[in-house]
Amino acid sequence: MIILMQSVLTEENMLHPLDSFTGDCFNGGEFSYNLPFPLFGLSPGWAWWGVTDWLTTEVDFECWLGGVPSFNLRLKLLNPKGILPEVAHEAMFQFLPDTINQLEDYDYLNVRRKGISYYDRLNLTWRVTRSIRIHLSGGVSYCEYLEIDNGRRSPFYQWEFKNYLEPTFAFGFDWRMSERASFHITGSYGVTFIYLDNVPRKYQLCFGFRLAPFVKSRWGLLRNFRVEFSSINFYFEDAREGMAMIAPIYPYLYWQWGGD
Repeated sequence: MIILMQSVLTEENMLHPLDSFTGDCFNGGEFSYNLPFPLFGLSPGWAWWGVTDWLTTEVDFECWLGGVPSFNLRLKLLNPKGILPEVAHEAMFQFLPDTINQLEDYDYLNVRRKGISYYDRLNLTWRVTRSIRIHLSGGVSYCEYLEIDNGRRSPFYQWEFKNYLEPTFAFGFDWRMSERASFHITGSYGVTFIYLDNVPRKYQLCFGFRLAPFVKSRWGLLRNFRVEFSSINFYFEDAREGMAMIAPIYPYLYWQWGGD
C-alpha cells in the first residue's frame, strides 16, 4: 500500500541526484514521479516505487509507450552504521528494437545505439554529517551496438562498437543545505541513468541544485513538488567532441511521497 507522506530534502531518499548513483533505496510504499520540463519536449516521464524496504523499481512510461522494454531494479544490501556506508546493488536492462541517435539535435556529435544495453553496479553512500553525503559507484556495462561520430566536423572521426563491455564508475557529493535546497556534483565515466542515459565511453560532469520550494504548503501536490536544475557537461574522446554548460539551467520536475 502506498502511503502519501511529507518528506524534506535533508532527509529525502535520492536515487540519482544530478545523475549520480547513491546507496539509497526507497522505503516500502515510497513513490516518485519524474517529468522533464516541457520546454525540452513532451514526455510521460518515469516513476520510482519502493516495492519493499529492500527493493526499489523503476517504471519508465516513455520507454514502454515507445515500444522499448526497460527495467531498473535496486536492492538494499547494507544500511549505514558508523563508518560503514549505505550499500545498494543496481541493475538496468534496456532493449532498443531500432537504432536511435541520442544527440540528433546536436550538429557535431552523433551517438547511436541499438539492441540490448545493460549495466550492473554497486552503489555506496557515506553520510558524513546530517547534511553532507558522498557517493561512490562502480560496475560494468554492456552495449550490443554503439556508433559515435563528430557529424559535420573536419577531420571526421567515427567509431563503431559491437557487443561492447566496459567498466563504469561515478563519484558524487551532496550538500543538503536546508529542507528546501540541496547542492550536488557528480563526475562519471561510462553509462549514467538520467542525462544521455545508457551511453558508454562518456566522460561526464554534472552540478546543480534540487529545490523543494513549497515544503510547508498545506497542499500535497505543492508540498511534495521538487525541481532539479543541472549543468550537464560531457565529452567523447572517440569523436573529439563534447558539450558544456556554464550554469545549471536544464531542469526536470518530480514529486516524491515518503513510504511506510
